[in-house]
This record gives sequence, C-alpha cells and structure tokens, in this order.
Amino acid sequence: MFSKATKTFLSEIDAGGELIPISSLNDCDKAQLLSVVAKKKRFWWWQKPKYLFSSCACFLGDVLTDEKPVKPVVVESEFVKYEGTSGDVLKANIDADVGTFHGNATGSGHVQTISTFGTLRKQEVDMYHLMKAVQNRKINLHHPFIKQLHGNKHDLLCIVKEKIITTQKCVISEHTQMEETFGGKLGIQAKKVKVSVAENGNFTKAENAVLEIPAPTAIAYAVVELLVKCDGQFEFCLLSEIQGGFEKESIKKHEHAEPLLSNTVSLFDWDMVDLSRNISMDGKAVPSSASLSAIKQDILEITKLFSVLQDLPEPLRGELYNGLFEILHDGQTVTQLQAVVEEICLEKRPSLTFLAELKSPEREWVQKILYLIGYDMPNQKLIQPYKKDLLSAVHILTSALEEMPDTALAILGACCKLHLLPALWALTNITSDEGLCSRTEPALADLIDRGTFQIAQSLFSLFNMRLELNEKSMSAVTSKDPSFLPHILYIAISGFHALKNNLKI
Repeated sequence: MFSKATKTFLSEIDAGGELIPISSLNDCDKAQLLSVVAKKKRFWWWQKPKYLFSSCACFLGDVLTDEKPVKPVVVESEFVKYEGTSGDVLKANIDADVGTFHGNATGSGHVQTISTFGTLRKQEVDMYHLMKAVQNRKINLHHPFIKQLHGNKHDLLCIVKEKIITTQKCVISEHTQMEETFGGKLGIQAKKVKVSVAENGNFTKAENAVLEIPAPTAIAYAVVELLVKCDGQFEFCLLSEIQGGFEKESIKKHEHAEPLLSNTVSLFDWDMVDLSRNISMDGKAVPSSASLSAIKQDILEITKLFSVLQDLPEPLRGELYNGLFEILHDGQTVTQLQAVVEEICLEKRPSLTFLAELKSPEREWVQKILYLIGYDMPNQKLIQPYKKDLLSAVHILTSALEEMPDTALAILGACCKLHLLPALWALTNITSDEGLCSRTEPALADLIDRGTFQIAQSLFSLFNMRLELNEKSMSAVTSKDPSFLPHILYIAISGFHALKNNLKI
C-alpha cells in the first residue's frame, strides 16, 4: 500500500518528472542525501529503470578512494501544501512547484487519490558546493558496491540529490471502489489507496486504516547519475540528456547468482523470435500523429511470440487468461507478479517476500499463474517440462502491464469483460497510414455502441492516443509526444487477445 500511495502521489504532482517514489518502508531510512543508488536498466525499452539502494548504509564519501566523509550543503523548502479532508469525501487544493513545473489542481468526490500526505518538505543538495567538495577525488573501483555495478553493463551509479519528506503523521488505507460508469455499460472496479493526515496531532482511525506512517518519512527522491572514467575520475550528469555509466566498454558479463537452470542462458541472451536475432533494448519512441499501423510494425517482432499463448491447450489458456484478468484490478499484484517472472527469467531464485506482500486472494492467483507457466513458487523450483518460450511470452506481457497505471488496468479489465479485445486488436490491422478505417468494418462492430466506444476511447487517452468516431469512419492516431505508451497498450492488448481468442468464456 505504501508503494501504491507514493506512486499515485507522484503521478498527480510530478508526472514525467525526475522524482522517484519510494516503494518500500524499509527504503525510507536509506533514502538519505548523498546515498549511493544503483540504476538498473530493464530488458524492454518501455520499462522504467529500477533504483536500488545498497543493503548497508553507503554514501558518496564511502565509495571514494580516500574515504573522507562528504558533508553536503542542504537547502530545505516547502514542497506541497495540502489542506481539506472530511471523512470519505475529499476536497483538495494543491499548489506545487516541481522543478520547472508549477501547477494548481483541485478535486472533489469520494476518496480521490490526490496528494493527501499533508504538508511536505523538500531537502536538496547544493550541487555547486558538492562539486567543489569532491573536486579531484576519485571513485574507488574496488569498493564492493562499485565492483558489482561495474560488472553489469546495464547498471549505473547515482547518488540521492533530493528527497521529499512528510511533516505529519499519515494513515494509509486500501479499499475496493467502483469507478465511473461508461455509457451505462458497467462500473469499473479498482483498488484505491487513501492517505489521511492527523491535523494538530489528532486523528481518528477509520476501520480500514492499516498502515500508520510517522513523520518525518521520506516518500520520494531524485538522483544525479555519475559518469565514471577508467581511472576512477567522475563527473555529475547535470543535464538530462547526458547519461552516466562506466567508461570501460569491455565489461565481463555479469554472472547471476543461484542459477535455476544449468543448460540454459539468461533472458538477456535469448533470441526472442525464431532464434534469429535479439530484441534490442533501444526502442524508439512513437512519433506524434502516428497511425496504429505504424505501432504494429514497431512491436511486430515482440508480439509474434504471443503465438505461444494462442497455441496453448484451451483449458490451460483459459486458466492463464482468467488468472491474469483477475489481478487487473490491483496494480500492486501485477507489479509483484512481473518481479517474480523477471527473477525467474534472469535465473534468480525469487524471494518469498514477493508473495508475503500480497493478500489473499491475490496471492493465490499469482501462485496459480506461476504454476501454469512452469514455476512452483512455494517450493521455489521449475516444473518439468520447462517451456522457456511460454515464460518469455508472459514476461513480455507482464512487463507491459506493470507500466500501466491502475486506472488503465481497470479499464483494460472492463474491455476484456465486454469482449472488446478482438475489435481493439483488429484496429492495428485495418487502419490506414493516416489512422482511418471505415466504421462499417465488421471487426469493429463491438466498438460502435456509444457505451463501449467511450470505454475504448478512455483507455486510448491514457496512452496518449486519440480514438474518434464520426458518421463514416473511425480515427486512431497518437497524440503529441506519446513516448512508448502506445507500445505498452498494444502489447497488453495483443497478449490478452492471444489468450482469449476463441475461448468460450
């Protein structure tokens, strides 16, 4: 719940910004200014990087050759001011300054997920003084933390330059809530997180309050990447277009601990399509005003692997589809499933804490999905015969789902329930280069109804795409600067369509 609360908060006030939500209460104490952080690039180009703290408290001064402490000059200021909650009805007014962003947002209704952490403060390092303090000092390339980063070409060294902290005690609760009804068709069910603050030290806990957060607690942070040269000299990457890393180009391949399979290689070595070539991590963002046909070409090589899903025996395919459908209402469960699948692909032994963080029945669904694709999670072992291509296909699908906001997951679930997947999948095959297709196309019949079209339109808008309908045609093109969002949506649609196609459910 803490992870969902911080993620939702940042999506409201810093979407697309440089702030990183803290996903675990255990990391709150680790998110200190100048703490060293590993930035791990993910396998697929649409995935956001992961940021991992050292298991022990480790700061910039600890990884320098002379090991002299570095004392930063810290600037503290008010970040966001929030006021106004009453029971389950919330009215809010937010003024926020985030980098170059300044905005004012208002909201009202039942338990809206707008900034409810109370008054927050920002602590940031004065980078000018920091650069002077570490001038001519070098990174110790033999430090254990640095050696592990240096051994994997996908990892970067960062330090925490800024963090956001609470100033009031907060209580986080989670409950299931019906979202808006589209065209009279159905209400969309999703799990929502509510964060309440204790005004003047007084707070009456609601019955479903389950997590109390003291002040001060770090809920988000920002990092600066380091560019480390072969001799240990380093530079701070102060411009967003300048990326960090280690200068050495020939890096010994990282050896994953505790391999599960002795006769296979990790996911990073898999030829994903007919063993003919590797899928690159260097995907290109979708341009503005692009047709869905162009998106199809971008992801064609990846979605070909979903034929593995479609070729599964119908009972197995149906169970796998139902399992994935059942967890769409809870983004945190999707995230945990993806983490386990990725660990298995990387030949690591997934930690049982992945399951411990889930409640029933979500835990049971995750265990069942893993068993269906060949992994016994409670006993932490592969089930023979092991099917690498099935695991790979599910990894692609869950990696796309993980990047989707909770609202989008809930609406995707509604599209599944209303049998809209065939029509949504067909759009990429029948739209012209201009993004147009006739509204009389038989494959689009399920979308023409006003209620179902509104649902599909809402889903597309969450991924920076415009879906429009007039008397003669349907139009589907990307909006301005859509990034990888259209890729993510159509990978998810293609995966679910492959599972659901022709199933009698």
